[in-house]
This record gives sequence, C-alpha cells and structure tokens, in this order.
Amino acid sequence: MNGRLAGKSIVVTGGESGIGRAIVRRCLDDGASATIAGINQEDIDQTLAEAEAAGAGDRIQAIVTDVTKADQVQNAIDATVSKFGRLDAAIANAGAFNVATPFGEWDMKDWERVVAVNLTGVFYLLHAAAKVLVAQDEGGSLLATGSSTGIRPMSGFIPYVASKGGVHQMLRGLAVELAPHKIRVNTIVPGMAETKPVTSQQGYIEAGLKAVPMNEIVQPDELAAFVAFSLSDEVPHMTGTLLKVDAGRTSA
Repeated sequence: MNGRLAGKSIVVTGGESGIGRAIVRRCLDDGASATIAGINQEDIDQTLAEAEAAGAGDRIQAIVTDVTKADQVQNAIDATVSKFGRLDAAIANAGAFNVATPFGEWDMKDWERVVAVNLTGVFYLLHAAAKVLVAQDEGGSLLATGSSTGIRPMSGFIPYVASKGGVHQMLRGLAVELAPHKIRVNTIVPGMAETKPVTSQQGYIEAGLKAVPMNEIVQPDELAAFVAFSLSDEVPHMTGTLLKVDAGRTSA
C-alpha cells in the first residue's frame, strides 16, 4: 500500500467484477476505503474475500444496489458516509451491454435496459454523490465509465453507443458546473477490455481488434491504475478529461 489514497472514501457501482473490481482493489491497495455497490452477490462475496485476504477487510463494505433504482443508489451513498465518515469520490462503473443487432431489429426493452443502466444509473449516482461533496465543501471526484465506442462507434451497438456518448457529454457538463466547488469530473474511456461481456461474445475480440492499432486487448488493472491516479491529490486540476486507455482505438 503506497498511501496515495489514504483517508479517502469511495463508492464504486459495478465494483464486484471486471473493471469495477480492479478499481476497488487498486484503491484499497493505495489506502482508500471502498463501498462496492453491486448486484451480483456471488461476485460481491468473492471481491470481499479478496479484500479480507489482502488485509483490507475493515476498509470495504458491499451494498446490494440496482443502479436503475434511485433509492438504492442513494442508500449506497448514505452507507458509505455512515461507515467511513465521509465521501471523497464516486465512480459510476456499472454497465449493461448488448449483442450486435441491426438497427431495425431492436426490441425496445433492450434499448430501455441499456440506457437505464448506462446513462440513467450514472446520473443517479453522480447526482446523489455531488450533493454530499458540495455539502462537505472539501472538493472531491466524480467519475463514470464511458467507452471508446462513444467516440468511435461500432455498427450494431446503437443502445450502448448512444448511452456511452451520453455519459461523455454529461460528465463534460458536470466538470464545468462543479468546478467552482473544486469537484473534479472525469470520464474513464476503456478500449476493448478483458471483461465478461467482451470475452463471452464469440468472435467479438477478433473482429474488434482489427480497429485497434496496438492489436491488443486492454486489461482492467491498467484502467484501475489510471483511476487511482486521477483520484489522488497529485492532479488537483485534472477535470473534464477523457481518461483513455484504448490501445489507440480512438486515434485510428
């Protein structure tokens, strides 16, 4: 533990697996306390067990949270403040994916599901967290996981592309609005990352890497390292930024 985030308290939606788990693990290693706001109990239990084994069991808690429910998101924020005494950062990472589908064949329920998680769920978390940070009057950080597809779209993924593009713009606006409160707002922009939604789709990685100049998939730990740096006091004026780790996908 290097202490970069010592004394800081964070909440991470989707913190039980994939990129979220990597963020939680890295922030704990750097000294932070963390609330996992997740929905998959098996993954939550595994993440808690990892933290306990690493000696960080007293600095982590889990709150079962459906990010499409505003009251459950508020409960996760309240529980964070209650257990750790304050809030320093909120990371809206929970996400929903979709399989490639021609635009004319979409079921509206798929659109509503993806947008509810990826866009409305982000709003709920940042809205609840911002109120706490403003009241504390000590600055802080808000982050959300966007996507390289929000910059360079892929065919067949319109709900995902639209929702992630909305996240990018929401955080740009928040960066300006919350700057007078010294609250930094940044967007995590993964390229094709090694997560379950990506690896579970047959042929998706092979097809996607054709658009990636480095021809390599991004690891969640890489993103987590960048997030931990962005939450630290080393970059007090970094706001409105796209934290891109995409192997060059959005530059091609």
